[in-house]
Parts: sequence; C-alpha cells; structure tokens
Amino acid sequence: MINRRNLIKKSFIGSLGTGGLLGLSACEKSSMGPAAPLSYEFTAGKPMPWINWAKNQGCFPAKRIAPQSEDELCELLKANHSSRMRPVGAGHSFSAIVPTEGTLISTDLLNGIISTDSQANTARVWGGTRLHQLGPALDSYGLALTNWPDINYQTLAGAISTSTHGSGAALGSLSSMVNELTIATPAGELITCSASTRPELFNAARCGLGALGIITQVNLDTTAAFNLAQTTAVEPLADVLNNIDQEKERNRHFEFLAFPHTSQALVVRTNPIDAAAPITTFGEEDPTAIYQIREAYQKLGILPLVGEYAYQKVIDFAADGAETLTSGPSYSVLTHDRVVPFREMEYTVPADAGPACLEEILSRIARKKIPVIFPIEYRYTQQDNIWLSMFCEQAGCSISIHQFADEDYREYFAEIEPIFRKYAGRPHWGKLHTLGSQALSELYPHWADFLAVRNSIDPAGRLLNEHLTELFGLTGNAHG
Repeated sequence: MINRRNLIKKSFIGSLGTGGLLGLSACEKSSMGPAAPLSYEFTAGKPMPWINWAKNQGCFPAKRIAPQSEDELCELLKANHSSRMRPVGAGHSFSAIVPTEGTLISTDLLNGIISTDSQANTARVWGGTRLHQLGPALDSYGLALTNWPDINYQTLAGAISTSTHGSGAALGSLSSMVNELTIATPAGELITCSASTRPELFNAARCGLGALGIITQVNLDTTAAFNLAQTTAVEPLADVLNNIDQEKERNRHFEFLAFPHTSQALVVRTNPIDAAAPITTFGEEDPTAIYQIREAYQKLGILPLVGEYAYQKVIDFAADGAETLTSGPSYSVLTHDRVVPFREMEYTVPADAGPACLEEILSRIARKKIPVIFPIEYRYTQQDNIWLSMFCEQAGCSISIHQFADEDYREYFAEIEPIFRKYAGRPHWGKLHTLGSQALSELYPHWADFLAVRNSIDPAGRLLNEHLTELFGLTGNAHG
C-alpha cells in the first residue's frame, strides 16, 4: 500500500509549490462524525454477547453450541427442534446475517482437510476450516484453490454462504469451486448434494446465507499448487480505466483502489511465476498507512481554496515509493492483513458497467464534498450458475466502499447506494445494504427458486433471524 514513511516525511507545504494558490474548493468538514455506539456489554448472570469483527452487529444468544462431530450436530439440532438458531463463522460479515437471540452454532471444531484426490484435483474439507488454515494445508498436499479472497479470516462455510470472491475476470468466486457439499438441516438430517444429486439444493446451498442448514463438509475443485508475483503501483485513474480491457486480459488477477478527491489509483497486478523462481519482496506494504492518509486529509482537505489540491499533492508525493513486489505461494500472495477496522458496502454491477459506475461514484463524492478518503476497491469476477451469487448468469465488476469503524458510515453509504442500484448492482450478502425482497427478486433470476428450496428445507423458519426474515419478504410471517 502507500508507503507510510514517505507520507509522513513529505511536507504538504513543500508539495504546494508555486501552483499552490489555485482556486479549488475544499470539503466543508473533515469527517462524517463519530460512529454510532454499539452497546453489547457483558453483564453477570445474563447471556454473553456476540459481536462481529467490525463491531457494528451484535446479539445476546441464549445458547452457543460447538459440536465436535456431524453426529453431535444432528443430535443438537433435533434436541433444539423448536428454537431459532443461526450458524456463525468468523464474524467477518458487516450485515446482520448472524445475530439471534436463539442458539448460535459454531463449526470451529469441524475443521481441517478430510481427504484429497490428486488425480481428480479435489479436496474434501470441514466447513469450519478457516481460510488462513486451508491455504497451507492444501499446499502440503501440493494443491491450491484457483483463487483466494483478499481476506482469509473467514470459515470456509461462511465464505461460501456469502459468495466471497477474489479478483480475476476469468476466475470465479469460492462458491464456484464447490462440486459437492453436505449440510445438516434444521431437522437434524445430513444431506449431500451436487450438480447431479439434489441439484436444486446444490444451486441454492452454494450461496445459502446460512438459511438452508449448517454446512459441514465441502468438496472443492483444486489445482496444482502454484506461485504468484504481485506488483502494486500508484497510477493515474484515467489511464487505468482507458486500458481496462487490456488489463483484464493481460493479468490473471487485476484490481485497483481509487482514492477519492484525487486522480490516482493503487493498481494491483498478480500473475503466475515459475515454481523455481526465487521468492521476492520489494518495497513496504503497510496496512496502517490509511490512518496517515486520513490525517493528511483532515489537515489539508478543509483548507480554504487549496485543500483538495494540497491533499492531491500529498498523495502524489507519497506515491513516489509506493511500488511493491511480492511473490510466493498463491494463498499467501493473494491474501492480505487487514488490521484497520472498517465498515463496508459492496455491490456487483454487470462487468461492462464497472467504469461508468465508479466514475459516477467518484464524481458524487467530489460534487457533494463528502469527506471520505478510504480507497474504493474495484474487482472483476467470472459468471456462474449459483442462484444467489452476485455473479449468477453474468460476469461482474465488484465495487466496494469503506468507512473507518470509528466514523459514521450511514450518510456516505446512503449517497452511493442509489448509484449502485442505477447500474443494476447486486449487494454482497455479507456487507451492508438496504435492499428488500422486492428489489432483490428483480436482480436475481432464481430468487423465487431459492425461496422455494428454503421453505422446503426449513418451513418453520428456524434458521431465520430478523434480517433474513425481512430479506426474504417474510415479515409478518416469522416462521416462513
């Protein structure tokens, strides 16, 4: 990312130069104000609270269970036949997909690789396996997933359930790598499904939002382990967008982060290298540098007349030395540490609409003088046939907006969400959005098919919470 030392040592006074007094207006405020508090404190004698990673969702579950086997899980489901329940993974979703006052079911103890097949290039994995465990474990068998998301804290089951994805126009989401899975239904029955066995359940459960059952086992398509080299560089955004088709074709993985209130983007290109090539690291990737960028904006962006110009110049100077090169096993190169808490909204628009959607977002931020500096993430993913996948029957361009966890995101996200909707964007299920059943039914061609499967598996609505009840249009009929 941006080199923190360069950002700190480059004085904004020197960056202004003789052209400093340009008639550019600045934002009227330096931040969106503090985040709304989330009060889920432990009180002796009361249920222990559950809070997600971003600390914007929480609940007081009556019970928590962590079965050590599928048999135990099924018995627990049968024993709790009348209560509400929700599966929980790593708690990395920003949406209210997990909270319940019923029972939280964790599959953390169902983790690790069950078996591999080097001839078929497949691996059977327990659903509770964390992605950061899965990469090295597969590598020990000489295997790898074809792609990885940017963050690897999630459980495999949780990542599949929300159609988590990485970058690569010719590469699918994690859900698209599933060739078979086993779920424990609310009735305590184990069902294994695939494209040839229970295909409707398979098409629904590969991105099922935890509304169909508890995913216990996943059989994944894999490939031989391979190495990648990833480069980052700050470049003019206009040049990146003008060459977007060539970038998608030339690079196995291509993505960028556009800096609001500037004309720059951090471009990330990742491509295979020979297994015998030496592991190389060049430059400094600092995941906390975003704090220094915020500090620079808060000091410069609100200056009368020259604020935006000064901030742009600081980014330009910081970009000198932002280039990095990292190579190594695919699972280590494609995933990154994320130590700065944030909240996120991501929509996937049809691939061809990506540049226009991004430009309109940046234009609105500038025109409305929205005081946000968190980079906007831009990625491509191949289409699939998974009913609730954001990429169902169309290739997608995923655009993500973020806000620091200590700042209020609501006004900013409310300004940008209508732009996503204008371009027929589909929301990421694990991230913040405001769409309901009617709007979603117009975006997903198999929406009604999914609801029919959900109702057949869980007619009493035991796996629903308030968020999913509203999402599926079941408000007023809490039990489905």
